[in-house]
Amino acid sequence: MKKYNSEDYFSVIENKTGRKIVDCGEETDALMMVSLDPQNRTITRNKFMMGPVVDIEIPKALPTTNISATTTKENGCAPRKKQLPDAGPLKLPEDQRVPVNAK
Repeated sequence: MKKYNSEDYFSVIENKTGRKIVDCGEETDALMMVSLDPQNRTITRNKFMMGPVVDIEIPKALPTTNISATTTKENGCAPRKKQLPDAGPLKLPEDQRVPVNAK
């Protein structure tokens, strides 16, 4: 299989309207498309214009030099979080209570 030319491509254009019918990587493919209706089609050669290339350096998400661990004297593990006692359901003060079916 032949490799496409990376600098050129060919457009098949309809003569009456100027509408682009197809872009082809090979000139032979474009000529075949023109041969289907040679009175109304033409070929244009186009060059790829490479845009500017920008290098981006992404910093590391986490620093790897300043890592520290917290330990306790008991077992060498990090301390557990204390659990708060269950306070039960929340109750609004009397003056802020509104009936659900109030209109």
